[in-house]
Amino acid sequence: MKVLDEFDEVLVMVIDETLRYSLGDRTVEIFYEYLRRKGFTLSKIPQNLELFFGELRNILDFESYGTRFHSVSSMGIVSILERTIIQLLCKRFGVEFNEKGPICFSEWVEKVREAYAERLKKNFQKRR
Repeated sequence: MKVLDEFDEVLVMVIDETLRYSLGDRTVEIFYEYLRRKGFTLSKIPQNLELFFGELRNILDFESYGTRFHSVSSMGIVSILERTIIQLLCKRFGVEFNEKGPICFSEWVEKVREAYAERLKKNFQKRR
């Protein structure tokens, strides 16, 4: 379905921009190369969110033994990244986000996806 394709493109773009802004281009490129060697391309992110962020946690756990993230756990870092991504998606698609505390990333992605699809459906019906 074309609607979901467009949403997925925006989702991948927001994830990529957030990671690059937060972790730096070099770190993100190393992570993407690691995923490619495992047969995982960026186009697979929307269907495999848990795998993608699980691998990111694994990489950050390994990285945290160095000097970069020694004071924050990989779970904490990825949770902050997920929350930021959801906030940006909600803002982009006009979905209210005022959650306090931990969120379930995949559930929020689906909420935003559904709101986006509903808005497109309403806009299509208005044009008729």
